[in-house]
Amino acid sequence: MNTENARSQTSSEPAGCLTGVARAIALVIVLPVRLVWDALAYCLKQLWRWVLAPIGRVLAWLIHHLLVIPLRFLWEWVIAPVGRALWWLVDLLVVTPLRWLGRWVLLPVAKAVWWLVDLLLVTPLTWLWRHVLAPVGRAAGAAVAWAWHIGGLISGALGRAVAWLLWNTVGRPLAWVYRVILTPVGHWLRTWVWAPVAAVTRAVRAAAREVRVALFGGPR
Repeated sequence: MNTENARSQTSSEPAGCLTGVARAIALVIVLPVRLVWDALAYCLKQLWRWVLAPIGRVLAWLIHHLLVIPLRFLWEWVIAPVGRALWWLVDLLVVTPLRWLGRWVLLPVAKAVWWLVDLLLVTPLTWLWRHVLAPVGRAAGAAVAWAWHIGGLISGALGRAVAWLLWNTVGRPLAWVYRVILTPVGHWLRTWVWAPVAAVTRAVRAAAREVRVALFGGPR
């Protein structure tokens, strides 16, 4: 037992020394900061207590007595009564006459004008549209549609007639000439003219090639 106690005391001595050294260093570093902080806090507290707070109370008293109270008095005894008097005058001289004018003059005049417009313009135009323009427009549209359809039929008939006339006056004779005359002539020319001419041409080319080879040499 004594040996274990001695060993534990021996191992705890370095840790205790390190803790003491760390605390001493921390105290040396932190103590000036704490002293400055406490001094600054005390100065600020005294500044607020003896300077800023009294100045604030004086300023609040001055604002209340020099601004708030006069403005309240001015509002209660000057601005509000003047505003009520002005509104009473505006209502008496502007709003009430305009209301009376609108009710007894403008509204009856507007109703009379609208009655005249409806009687002289809207009703005649409505009747004209309903009994004249709309029926005429429908009839005109139907007539145009019918004419368009009939025009298409006539145009088709004319096209077929023109095509028949052109075929019988131009196309059929040309087809007969091509079939009866040109085709046999072409066959005769191909058999008795172009074929001999081509044969003679090939023979001449072959003879010319033989002569060139005989004279100048070269591949046959």
